[in-house]
Amino acid sequence: MRTVLWIGLVIMSVVPCSCRKINNHLRIASFFNPLANISGVSVNKIGMIEYYLLDILSQYLNFTYEIYVPPDVPQLGSPDETKGNGSWTGVLGQLVRDEVDMSISFGPSFHSRHLVVDVSVPIILDDISIVVPYPQQDTNAAAYLYAFDLATWITMILSFSTGCLAIWIVALVQKKGERDLPTILMFIIAVSLGQGGYLRQYSQYSSPSRLIQGSVLLALLVVSYSFCGIVTSMITSPRYEFVVRSIEDVVEKENIQPLIIKESSTQAEFEDSSYPIFQKVYNRINNNPMLLIPSSSEFVDVLLSNPNNVIIMSNLLADSEIQKDFKRHRVCRATILPKIVNDRTNCLFLQKDSPYTAAIDRLLLLLRQAGLSDYLDNSYDTFASRCYINERKLRSSKRDRSTSPLTLYDLRGIFRTFAYLFLCCFVAFICELIVGKCQFPCWSV
Repeated sequence: MRTVLWIGLVIMSVVPCSCRKINNHLRIASFFNPLANISGVSVNKIGMIEYYLLDILSQYLNFTYEIYVPPDVPQLGSPDETKGNGSWTGVLGQLVRDEVDMSISFGPSFHSRHLVVDVSVPIILDDISIVVPYPQQDTNAAAYLYAFDLATWITMILSFSTGCLAIWIVALVQKKGERDLPTILMFIIAVSLGQGGYLRQYSQYSSPSRLIQGSVLLALLVVSYSFCGIVTSMITSPRYEFVVRSIEDVVEKENIQPLIIKESSTQAEFEDSSYPIFQKVYNRINNNPMLLIPSSSEFVDVLLSNPNNVIIMSNLLADSEIQKDFKRHRVCRATILPKIVNDRTNCLFLQKDSPYTAAIDRLLLLLRQAGLSDYLDNSYDTFASRCYINERKLRSSKRDRSTSPLTLYDLRGIFRTFAYLFLCCFVAFICELIVGKCQFPCWSV
């Protein structure tokens, strides 16, 4: 359990630090377990990162601590607009009111926060992501209709129809071979569907008839293999239909309900952002306060309460919530979209002009140089990872790749061969007619 702590201590013993020790008792703000010790709340990934990070800081900078939980909202907080006197809510409110010395709960730095508290150097990456209901895996039962594009279907139908007519015309003119057009059509269809087929009515065929049948069978052989391959890929490849695929979809689809945790850093970021898409999302939320959900909510249950709901939230928190829901239901009910909304680095917060800011910053910089921040971010694998759907892997995987219909460009070789053989058939047919006309007068004499 103390792996990260020992790694941090080893790093500090190898890399000398001129950081001044704190040597004091600090009041630390947190709202995640295990540090917050809130009853009925499970430990999540963010809580474990806070726990180990605080352990490293306290061991090296030599301070003891006591945990304080925000009395109003278990979030970093924002300016308290209800009072309008410059007060803040949440952890930041505790710092402004001198109730705590430092926050171990990390978050992004905004200009408004820099004005009222000290912001440490960035320590960890936490993206803003969109949580959506887990899509049902579906298969394309009508994939055979989409195995070829429209131009390819038309070209194949015309080519094989021309082959049938050519066999029939040659048989009628030379009186050799099958002379029943429906039988010829049935023969071509049987071969194309892999059911075999043989024209049995006449045992003698002219050279043109054999050439035409050979070219048709060659074309059918190649097309059948291509058809089977693409249909198999389309039928077996999973299809995932997300409610949305990006923040742009959230803005464009008016029926989508974007939910944001009340008083969270995500709400503050959308509220303060000058990015047009973020402003549109926040305007929709501002016009409908019901889209702000309490931090105490069961987020997956709230998400699934309406099929058009999506939740925009911290990726680390979303990962923990999906893990918790997976453990409870043993099935993936929600997932995080592969395309993130915004990437951001998170910091710790201290009282304005705190005497501990310089020491904390120096140590955090050394930890970042040693790679501990990445280690903290990647050390806590959760069950939520099996609920992720990676679109890049879907495209690159041999089984799950996104399949496209075959086009004329893909089958250009077989149609060129088909055309060349037809030309040879026509030449052979003309030659046999000429030879037949030349031999007929000789026989009559």
